Amino acid sequence: MKPLTAILRIIACVLLVALAAMGALRLDFRQPFIGYGLGGAFLLFLAARQGAARTALVGTLGVAFAAAIIRGHFVGIPTLLVQIMGALGLASLLFLGCALAWGGREREPAAYRALLPAATLTFMILAAMYSLNMASLLHEKTLDLYAFAFDGCLGFQPSFELGRIMYSHGWIFTWVKMSYEGIVIAMAALYAGYMGRREKPIWELIEMLFAPAIVGYIFFSVFPVCGPRYALPAYFPRTYLPYAVLPQLFLERIPVARMFPRNGVPSLHMTWALMIWLNTGGLPRWARALALGLVLATAFDTLATGEHYLFDLVVALPFSLLMQACLVRTASFRRKERWLPALAGGALFVAWLAIGRFGFHWLVTSRLLAWTLVAASSLGSLLWAMRLPAMIPEMENGSRMRAQAAAAGR
Repeated sequence: MKPLTAILRIIACVLLVALAAMGALRLDFRQPFIGYGLGGAFLLFLAARQGAARTALVGTLGVAFAAAIIRGHFVGIPTLLVQIMGALGLASLLFLGCALAWGGREREPAAYRALLPAATLTFMILAAMYSLNMASLLHEKTLDLYAFAFDGCLGFQPSFELGRIMYSHGWIFTWVKMSYEGIVIAMAALYAGYMGRREKPIWELIEMLFAPAIVGYIFFSVFPVCGPRYALPAYFPRTYLPYAVLPQLFLERIPVARMFPRNGVPSLHMTWALMIWLNTGGLPRWARALALGLVLATAFDTLATGEHYLFDLVVALPFSLLMQACLVRTASFRRKERWLPALAGGALFVAWLAIGRFGFHWLVTSRLLAWTLVAASSLGSLLWAMRLPAMIPEMENGSRMRAQAAAAGR
C-alpha cells in the first residue's frame, strides 16, 4: 500500500470514528426511529457473516456506545432495547465503514453489500421521522371526526375498546410498545433475509419499503388524521358515543396541536407490516409465521395505542395491494396480473377516501352495510395481493415451491 493511500484511509477511519462518537453523544436514542433505524444496520452486519472476531469487536464497540448513550439512566425495558439496538447499529456502521475505507470494495465485498443498504435504510428512516410533521404545517385542523364516525358505523369503536384492554394491563402496554416501535427492525430483518442471495445491494427492497412512505405522505394531506389519542384525549380510551346517537354527530374538521403528526390515512405501520409479510415468500416457514404475527400485532398495536382508527387500517389494505402490484419486478406492468390489481387497489383506495369523507350519513343507516364493505374490500385486497408475482427473482423459488406443493395436494 502506498504511503499516501494509507494516510488517506487512516484519515477516513478517524473521521468515521469521530462521526460515530458525535452521534452517540448527540442523537436521542430514546426515539424508536433513531434507535431501531440504526439498529437495522446490526442485522445487516450479522447477515454479512463477518466472522466471530469481527462480531466480537462490533459487540464490544456496541457496549461502549451503549454506556455513552444510556449513561446510567434506566427509563424502562422498551426504551432500553431501543438504545441497545441503536448502539449496536452505530457500531456496525462504524466497523463496516472503516473496513470498506481500509480494504476497498474488492477486498471487502461483504462489507460493501451490507454497508450501502444499511446506511440508506438509516438515512431514509431518520428522514422519515423528521418529515412526519410536514402535513401538520399544512393542516391545523384534521379529519379525525370523520374517521371516528366511520368506526362508529360498525357499532363500536375498536381503538377505544382495545385501548381499554391495554391500559388496564400494564404488561400488555410494554409488549405493545416494543412491537409497535419494532416495525423498523422488521424492515431490516426482511432485507437481511435476502441479502445473501445477491452479490450486490438489493435496491428493489429498499424501494419497496420507502415508496409507500413517499406516496403515503402525499395522502396525509388529502385525509389528515392524528388518531383518537391525540384528537380526542379527553375521551380516549374511556368512553365514546354509542351507536344510537351517532347519527346526531356533526362532522367537521377539528383543531389538533401541530406537534402531533397527521399520519393516519393510510396507516403506514399497517402497510409496512403487510408488505413485509407479503414478501417473505422465499424465506423459511418460521420467518413467514413471524411476519404474519407482526401483521396481527400491528393491527392490535395501532388501534390500542390510539395512534390509528380502524378506518386507517381498512384503507391500508387496498393501498398495500396498489403498492405491491406497482413494485413487482418479475413481471412486466403490461401484463394483466400486474396492472389489473394495481388498478383495483388504487380504485378501492380512492373510493375509501371518498367514503370516509362523504359517506357517513349513508353508512350509519346500516351496520351490516359498513361491515360488508369492510370485509369485501379487506379480504379481496389481501387475497389478490397474495396471488401477485414475486417482487424480485430471489423470492421466486419459495413461492414456486409452495405453489407446486399446493397443486400436488389437490
